[in-house]
Amino acid sequence: MRYKISVTNPSVGSNDSDTIGPGDRSFRFPLLIFLCVNLLLVLIAAIVLLKTPMLHNDKLCLSEQCINTASNILRAMDRSADPCTDFYQYSCGGWITTNPVPDWTATWDRLALLRESLMQNMKQLLERSDEINNGNFSEIEGIRKARALYRICMDTVTLESKGVAPIEHILEVVGLSSTPPDNYANEDFDWLFTIARTRRLLGISLLLGMNVAEDVRNSSANKIVIEQVSPGFGERYLLQAEKFSTEIKNYKKYITQMLRAYTNFTEAEYFAEDIVNFSTQIAKVMTPSETRRSPNHLFHEVNLIELANGPGIDNESWRFVNWTRYLNIVFNDTTVLLHPHKDTAILLDLPYLQKLSNLIKTSDKLVLERFLWWSVFSTVAPLTLAKFRSLGFEFSQQLLGLQSRTPRWKGCTSNVNANFGLALSYLYVKSHFDKNHRDKALEMLEDIRKAFEDAVHELDWMDTTTREKTLTKLHAIRAFVGYPGWIMNATQLDKHYKQAHVVEGNLFETYLNLTNAAVRRNLESIRKKPDRNRWVASATTVNAFYSATLNSVTFPAGILKPPFYGNGIEAIDYGAIGAIMGHEITHGFDDQGRRYDEHGNLKQWWSAATLNHYHQKVQCIINQYNNYTMPDLGDAFHVQGYNTQGENIADNGGLRAAFEGYKRREAVSNSMHQRLPGLPDVTTDQLFFLGFAQIWCGNSTLGALKSKLVDGVHSPNRIRVLGTLSNSREFAKAWGCPAGTPMNPVNKCVLW
Repeated sequence: MRYKISVTNPSVGSNDSDTIGPGDRSFRFPLLIFLCVNLLLVLIAAIVLLKTPMLHNDKLCLSEQCINTASNILRAMDRSADPCTDFYQYSCGGWITTNPVPDWTATWDRLALLRESLMQNMKQLLERSDEINNGNFSEIEGIRKARALYRICMDTVTLESKGVAPIEHILEVVGLSSTPPDNYANEDFDWLFTIARTRRLLGISLLLGMNVAEDVRNSSANKIVIEQVSPGFGERYLLQAEKFSTEIKNYKKYITQMLRAYTNFTEAEYFAEDIVNFSTQIAKVMTPSETRRSPNHLFHEVNLIELANGPGIDNESWRFVNWTRYLNIVFNDTTVLLHPHKDTAILLDLPYLQKLSNLIKTSDKLVLERFLWWSVFSTVAPLTLAKFRSLGFEFSQQLLGLQSRTPRWKGCTSNVNANFGLALSYLYVKSHFDKNHRDKALEMLEDIRKAFEDAVHELDWMDTTTREKTLTKLHAIRAFVGYPGWIMNATQLDKHYKQAHVVEGNLFETYLNLTNAAVRRNLESIRKKPDRNRWVASATTVNAFYSATLNSVTFPAGILKPPFYGNGIEAIDYGAIGAIMGHEITHGFDDQGRRYDEHGNLKQWWSAATLNHYHQKVQCIINQYNNYTMPDLGDAFHVQGYNTQGENIADNGGLRAAFEGYKRREAVSNSMHQRLPGLPDVTTDQLFFLGFAQIWCGNSTLGALKSKLVDGVHSPNRIRVLGTLSNSREFAKAWGCPAGTPMNPVNKCVLW
């Protein structure tokens, strides 16, 4: 599960735009100020060193890393705030004031800053010329392909010269008209062919999601998985039309403008109404996220004959969807021959699939055709002409509060990373990653795992049998840190990208080739055993992950950088990356992860009595977070305690495990008793909690904050700090917070 806090994910492409800032803004003067401030802080640190007596046996760390860390901590803090009243303001008040959200994004925090640095590194690696020795390319072919994709992505002149021809081609290939459907339904329109062909060629799921993935009940095998899919605009917005009337109005405007930019279409407003109305109908039959994460939400496994004939409830409507034909179209041009009696499909959302069949059967054919036409068009159009991307930016501007577009190179770099992430990882690891960091990170991870083990032994609400199984699963978690070793082997890396074809001068065809290869690889995996040692992300990722079916944690090289890791002082590192490590481990035992055993199989392995205690403690966390609101949005928007429970459980358990892991290491290492210049009165325990809080320093636009509260599975950054620390007795002790103060409430929610 992703440890993601940003409202928008650049890999999905929802908000990539195009300029660093407005007008001719100069960066020389701010840079000069930055250097002067750093110099001043170093001088202050030196003065403090001379004037302040050493406390106990703690040593003052004066390495370059420690001085930089001290400088960053001091600039981020607001020491006028009371740490026992609002530790987020105390830790991050300075950072929030001096780091407004850049014009080209909707959120800005420490993760975003690190991603920005990584993006710059990748840009430089991609813009280098391919190495040639004796007339031959000396670099790995996968790297040359990555650079070729970057070049053709940046070549907007060629892109513009092709006009809308690529859009027309795709629409026709998936069975749609090259122009928007007018007032009359096409009686020959084959909606099932369109959704199946779109899934195969573009990798896009329309109306229903179909994928090949691990069997959740037997993670050693892959199965067809069928589930619900969003209509393209947030279902929570659609289902609360009055509350989000402005957002829906802007969505209709976006549809209308895109249609008119494509062709002289006189029915654009009616078309937009049809799209929103049909999207709302889909939203109404979707299984709510609250139900999907409930332990009572059932999965259904059927063979392909049973899938075709129906599950036994309203089979006539069910059979309106020709499931056999759908799968045959999707699996066309692969090596897979499906066996109706042997092959099975897992239905994750049977109620939705039943209602969807009836919805399609009873819907106006013209409206259905328009919805599918718009779904395909709105996906491919931004890949062609600048005018479509401009309209997309304007919509993001209205929805999320963006002020300017990000540079073209950022979108291109993200796309290359999405398609050639392992090739980029090879370059990044060679030039920007200290391989020694991996060993230290693994040592930290083991400290935190052992601390979690100690906590499990001390739980008074867990019976012996469940405790033993919990420990078995904990010990079985596999850790992937830094990068997969095999990518440094040129032969293996080239083999991985053998089917990835880049067409010079043709970005659209290249994307189709890459998508086809990725979809085909996924479909053909149905005849292969899942790779239990696979990485869920490339090294060029600033994030961390837990996989329930793999029972693994992953910490890519991209996140093993300051301020998360390598700060020069262990207390800060354990509070920052250590808390993230604990977070990912705890995901294995949150409301979702706890349902999977040590092998990654969905299985009931908890006793009824222990499970009852578990639910009571989780309900405490749900209730706690339900009470948090964001003042800037008013009382109408509050944290969704139920939908964010998994991440909140992980935040709380992760911090506790990280702190105890830190104390374990402190007991056996003399290097742990270090303080920072400029912060002589701050103990190492206090530095730990500062390290945790400051990784969440951030700002966001009101639109982005609203989106996170409506649809997000993470609490806002401020709440992640306040909610977690107010449940920590160790925090209250370290900072001397009296009982009953906001940061040390009498009643705390403690699970792990």
